[in-house]
Amino acid sequence: MKPSNYPAFPRSVTATVAILLAVRGFAPPEANADAEIRLSEREQARRERVEQHDIQNLRGRTTFTVDRSDAFLAVPQTDRQGREITIEGDFDVAKTAPTVKLRILPNLEPEFFGEGVEYYQAGWANWAYVTRSEDNRFFFAASDHRGRGAKLNIYEYRPDEDVVERVLDVGQVLGWHDDMYTDGKIHGHMGIMPDGEMWIGTHFGPAPKEHWFEEGYRGSWLLSYNIHTGKTHNWGVPLIVHDLACHTLDSERGIFMATGSYRGMVLSWDVNEKRTRFAGYPPNGWIWHPRSMLLDKETGIFWSNDNSEEPRRFMAFSPELNEFRRYDVEVPLNGRLRGHTHEPDKDGWYYWSTWGGGSFFRFRPDWENGPEIEELGPTWNQGGDVKQMAICPHKRYIYYQPGGYPAPLVQYDIKTGRRKAIAFLQDYYAEKYGYWVGDHVYGLKLSNDGSFVVYVENGSFPRPMGHPALTVIEIPESERTIDNHEP
Repeated sequence: MKPSNYPAFPRSVTATVAILLAVRGFAPPEANADAEIRLSEREQARRERVEQHDIQNLRGRTTFTVDRSDAFLAVPQTDRQGREITIEGDFDVAKTAPTVKLRILPNLEPEFFGEGVEYYQAGWANWAYVTRSEDNRFFFAASDHRGRGAKLNIYEYRPDEDVVERVLDVGQVLGWHDDMYTDGKIHGHMGIMPDGEMWIGTHFGPAPKEHWFEEGYRGSWLLSYNIHTGKTHNWGVPLIVHDLACHTLDSERGIFMATGSYRGMVLSWDVNEKRTRFAGYPPNGWIWHPRSMLLDKETGIFWSNDNSEEPRRFMAFSPELNEFRRYDVEVPLNGRLRGHTHEPDKDGWYYWSTWGGGSFFRFRPDWENGPEIEELGPTWNQGGDVKQMAICPHKRYIYYQPGGYPAPLVQYDIKTGRRKAIAFLQDYYAEKYGYWVGDHVYGLKLSNDGSFVVYVENGSFPRPMGHPALTVIEIPESERTIDNHEP
């Protein structure tokens, strides 16, 4: 029987399939494991394409490639099909090319999948934010998105050692096995408490079907991992039947906040007391948007938008009061909210973007009177979707990477309102390495001193999705000088 509160999950639209493998004649350890799997016809074709395109053996490398080229500063004149294009809009281009490091993530096992697998964009990718610890380590996730026996890794990047490694096999911690229906990815913002405990919620790959529940699937998992001790804990399924599509952590007050489903279920979980504070739906038929959740650090109030009707309006939740409020303040362009900064600027403004339309605006929260917003134009000339933004320590620059093509790393100057392309990477890596860095950067984080940006490319050979890579862009000091000429 289907549970009475089983949500009506929308069917996901099939996206471009990932493409993986290595240079001609090279068989890395992961590929040898695939030899024991009877690949589906589709997966065999993927493998053959990757063997053709991985011309410099990126998959077999255990260290970063390091590149610095004036080609990073060349504004593309043609699209991916070679047709002439004109990039409209008013923007600057950096004068000094950055140094860029890139490495395909390790432990993408298996790379290819056998017959009879339930797919949802099957192929490794990152769909979660990048998290930075106080000591400047970076944590992020990648998974294969399968519905049964999915593999999900959490990685750590240590800049001082120039090392990226898997630190957690999520399925192993949660007791998953190959014949079990599981979640397929992490989609939220993993948050770290002062004691080093990082809180993580999982999210499905393919939308769960009725037979999943008949075979034991209950919903998405909550787990924690201590970045200092390596100890883990499985906290079970806090929202029976529902997923944890979007989540964030108030590390000062110890509140893990998550959305549950496309119907707007919300979870507020106390990580100090290890208990649920609220689990349910907003009142009045309101639907909490499941793809963006901004924490106002000063008040501990969480913000998003209501999806129940148009025009879409801002909505907030107070964990202290267990109270929702919706305001007569519309989201720009009738949009659904997307990527945002996690810190405000010197005047208390957060910076936010909308899904699809690419509207860019700043936002000042006010629980009593409603938020104040100011529109700043598109995120980029084509209005590409932005998943995560980072503000520099001096509160002067914001960094993000819009979706689509040519999708540069963008630096937004809060003082002048100018947008600057720090680097165009897609054509360079496609030509030199046969690697398409992808169109979708879901996680992006700035170093604690603002000198480099870390993000995960959802790229592959030659089309996006399949072989995610950690990318580190070192921003030249001359491109991030503030008023007193200090970087």
